[in-house]
Amino acid sequence: QRLMRDMHDGIGSRLMSSLAVIDRGGLDSTRVAVVLRECMDDLKLVIDSLEPIAHDLVTLLATLRFRLGGRLETAGIRIVWDVQDIPLLPWLEPPEALEILHILQEALTNVLKHADASQVRISTRLVASEGGLPCVVVVIADNGSGILSNGLAGGRGLRNMQERATRLEGRLKMEPKEMQGTVVTLELPVEKSC
Repeated sequence: QRLMRDMHDGIGSRLMSSLAVIDRGGLDSTRVAVVLRECMDDLKLVIDSLEPIAHDLVTLLATLRFRLGGRLETAGIRIVWDVQDIPLLPWLEPPEALEILHILQEALTNVLKHADASQVRISTRLVASEGGLPCVVVVIADNGSGILSNGLAGGRGLRNMQERATRLEGRLKMEPKEMQGTVVTLELPVEKSC
């Protein structure tokens, strides 16, 4: 059921709306290629979320790096991989993995499309939440133009990312870096509440 929903609401919906625009002559071949590439990314995320990762967020991040690393490097964006060992997340199953992949893919896609960055740092760490419980934090920080200057601060993509984080009982922040760029911080509980 989850796969059917993901295929229908994600890839299927995007392909159908794009096909309608193409039928009316509203997309040139360059834009069609972009839409198809985005659909392939969505399909790969669904497939990646089904990989057995044994509750290991680091393995999930490595999969995302493998999928998007080439596109980032082709765009001239160097990846700094600062992923530390973090605890396993007992609740991390395929549905949750897909939510995390969608959040992080959106963050990296924003870097590709809007940031005009030359570097993106992906890092993890273990911290205590405001309530003192252990949390895993994933940070994606770029050195680009910054969220306030590229007009993404209130976009639908950010709202979708925040809704996904909430479903995971996590928190998401997107804010400008001190000097230049944007920092996306995803905080996830090690143990979810019952």
